Amino acid sequence: MVQKIFLFISTIYLIQGCNINTSGTWKNANIENSKRDEIKTLNDKLFNAIENNDAASLRTIMADSLIKQGANINQILEQASNRFKANSYTILDEYYIQNSTTNVNNTIPPALSGDNDYSIYFLALNKDMYVSLLLINTLNNKALIMAVYGLYKNGWKLNILRIGQYDLFKKNAIDYYKLAKSSYDKAYLIDAYDNLNLSQQLLKPADDNFIYQKEKDINELYDKVRNDLNTKYSLPLTLENVSTKPKIFRIYPQIVNEGYYPMVQYLTNVNIKDTILLKQENEKVKKEVNAIFNGIDKDKKYIFYQAFNKLPDRNEAIERYGFVDQLTK
Repeated sequence: MVQKIFLFISTIYLIQGCNINTSGTWKNANIENSKRDEIKTLNDKLFNAIENNDAASLRTIMADSLIKQGANINQILEQASNRFKANSYTILDEYYIQNSTTNVNNTIPPALSGDNDYSIYFLALNKDMYVSLLLINTLNNKALIMAVYGLYKNGWKLNILRIGQYDLFKKNAIDYYKLAKSSYDKAYLIDAYDNLNLSQQLLKPADDNFIYQKEKDINELYDKVRNDLNTKYSLPLTLENVSTKPKIFRIYPQIVNEGYYPMVQYLTNVNIKDTILLKQENEKVKKEVNAIFNGIDKDKKYIFYQAFNKLPDRNEAIERYGFVDQLTK
């Protein structure tokens, strides 16, 4: 089986806030070139600090208030530099905000231009604020850096930093939501649920400072699909048409280097060391799974299976035997 890659990446926290109180907001090309150039210099330093795990360099662009918080910058950078290996970044969007006073809550509303629209929420410590949303391109996914700068007497300084996973296999939370809707319309409940699981994992790449406009729709569809699954299939599910009566107890999206595919885990009465009987049983299990779970064998390359003699336990290493059902070549 292909080596798993890391998916569930914790957002990195430094400081936070939300709501609205601005006197002017400018986006992307509408921002003065001189300001964009100033921030680009800071973004380059920020990215290089992440790439090289350089906490000392990062502190040179951080606001004093952020440094005094005592955030564990060394640990934060080590996590980010290890998980997001890349040598370049691109700008998703950037915003310049002017406030009438300091320490107010700012909101950047959605553009209302497409499915990927989002809102930005943060605490503005300064009258002049600048938000950079940067994308780091890594092997199979992009990471989002949300950097919020404030203008001090000695120049722009970093007030807020968020780092989290933005997409996986070139699809973000909204893309997986669309796939889930399409699967649900076909009554492919397993595919819909798997895609919604991935959508939710990518839903908040910058925690509550970055909110997709469709977040409510995603959560509502997730609840609906989960309820439909629980109504139609009650796990553990005994495969009555298989003489050994194996019991499926879990189905989830297995992430591998080339994509994600259903993983079906089941309990068997066949001794896990008897691989010949296990393979014979698995051939029957595959047929039953394809018949019971509508669409699970459609539009994908593999289905993975794992057979157990006892339920897995986090506190104990449980022996298992794996199979790969290759659907397409």
